[in-house]
Amino acid sequence: MFPNSIDIVFADQHFTLLKERVAYWHKHKMLLIADVHAGKASHFRNNGIPLSTDYLLNDLHTIQTLQQRLNATKICFLGDLYHTLSNEENLLTDQFLNDLESEIELVIGNHDRHSIRHSTIKCTEAYELDGILLSHEPEETSSPNIYGHLHPAYSIGGKGRQSIKMPCFYVGEKKLVLPAFGSLNGGRIYKNLVKSSQIILTSKDGLITV
Repeated sequence: MFPNSIDIVFADQHFTLLKERVAYWHKHKMLLIADVHAGKASHFRNNGIPLSTDYLLNDLHTIQTLQQRLNATKICFLGDLYHTLSNEENLLTDQFLNDLESEIELVIGNHDRHSIRHSTIKCTEAYELDGILLSHEPEETSSPNIYGHLHPAYSIGGKGRQSIKMPCFYVGEKKLVLPAFGSLNGGRIYKNLVKSSQIILTSKDGLITV
């Protein structure tokens, strides 16, 4: 049995990492979520690849469930809430999030810049809160930094030279890298970050500390 959540102290602040690939900042009752990439299914459909909007609906309902379960008063998306230019899934996302009983904020990511002029979500550039920099991409900073963008992953091996790559959190002394939240996102292993981080794998069955 794997735990559904793991508590950590990062930059002297109490966070809970959850198997749903999000972090919860207790002091501010804030959910931190990176890389939803809403609209990705629409983008693929427009290019001849039939993907269902159900992926996005499931992701949005997961956000709603977490917000209600944790009684989060704020949800901060650390970039790439949207995937591409404005489309029906972007509009669906805005409507859904605006109906939640929580303050919604988007730290602008590289994909978001195509869509934010049509968005109804509050948007901001990277900023510091209690000495912690919240950003989409890793920043050159002396401050502790929480960010997404990388879609971090880690590979674990089994018998017969089998292995599986899983999304994960990279937890370092001054960095906390969130896994990509969206269901249609892949992952990448960053060997330099792996060497300097605690790795916490995410799965539907729980979290695994490497």
